[in-house]
Amino acid sequence: MNIRAATALILAFASMSSAAWSAESRPKVASEIETLERAWSTAFLNHDTATIARILADDFVGIDGRGVVSDKSHEIEEAKAPAAGSTPGAYVIVSETLSDVRVRSYGDAAVLTAINTARISDQGEEEVVRYRRTTVYVRRSGKWQCVSFHGSRILDPAH
Repeated sequence: MNIRAATALILAFASMSSAAWSAESRPKVASEIETLERAWSTAFLNHDTATIARILADDFVGIDGRGVVSDKSHEIEEAKAPAAGSTPGAYVIVSETLSDVRVRSYGDAAVLTAINTARISDQGEEEVVRYRRTTVYVRRSGKWQCVSFHGSRILDPAH
């Protein structure tokens, strides 16, 4: 075997190994991202601001289904439990369920899309609303963090 053939064989093997590694790592990344997304949701409902602070990047920007733009500090503030004896805010998420979760990864970036079904209380009136959500995560120094979120309300076709 000459050097050119040996080099070609080594390069072919290396590229197959790299492709196999990437294919194997995709499900792991999708699982990690979905776990983070669900942890964020649970943390918000449980007023766990430390978990939210860990998941959201310092440069996070979010736009919720009402069109409200927020940053990390606003998200943390909104997740805090109301003070004892105070009246809950005008718009309170009581529960939420994520479904149709899909994750696409692009190296050190990942995009999650899902349907969010939330039970909300608005001025004491409860209703169920559904949103399509898109969340962008970036891996920095080996750690995944959310850098962007957007929610769009799914309107009832009858309206």
